[in-house]
Amino acid sequence: MKSYNEKENFHFVAGAIISFYKCFSQSNFKIGANIGGQISSLRGFDYDQPDNKFELVPVLGVNFEVCVTSSLSVITAFNYERWKKERGVYYYGGYSSYEGTVKESYDFFNIPLLMRYKFGNKKLYFLEGGGFLNYFNKGNPSGYMPLFIDFEDYNFGLALGLGRTFYLNDNFDITLQLRNELGLSDVNKYETMVSGNVKTNTFKLIATFNVNL
Repeated sequence: MKSYNEKENFHFVAGAIISFYKCFSQSNFKIGANIGGQISSLRGFDYDQPDNKFELVPVLGVNFEVCVTSSLSVITAFNYERWKKERGVYYYGGYSSYEGTVKESYDFFNIPLLMRYKFGNKKLYFLEGGGFLNYFNKGNPSGYMPLFIDFEDYNFGLALGLGRTFYLNDNFDITLQLRNELGLSDVNKYETMVSGNVKTNTFKLIATFNVNL
């Protein structure tokens, strides 16, 4: 049942993005490149998890903005994220033993859908809010043990952010933003390694290089 609901949410977001292009195709349109960093953590474990945080990792993607008015715009993007975690490894067997650390990674595709409100002198500052959808592409285990957690295929939640725009000329600008994506769906697929209704929490700092089409 949970997998079916996750697919329904994915189809809803995809349909919203298509409607977004149809409704605002005559508006001022921007396309840009997202470059930044993020740090993520998990919450909702049945028992305390000392290693529930991931490393600071890069975010890369393509950004789309439709300017509805001088103060209001609609934002979506397609981002690639690779979450990384360092884990302790303890192996004892026969005449050999190993103790150390290894790294494992988790690949995601991230699609936000946001309303952005611009304010201040020359509309340089903005607040934004909306939702996001993550698609879990794959996980690369350490080689010594299973993955830390088996992620659900889809993850969705709320997104809130703030930032500033730097206008280079009439056709190019750079936006710098801080965004929090708070997961609302349970991402713990099988509970083979950990138990609980586990949700994500991600903070992102992103620079977007835009061209006005």
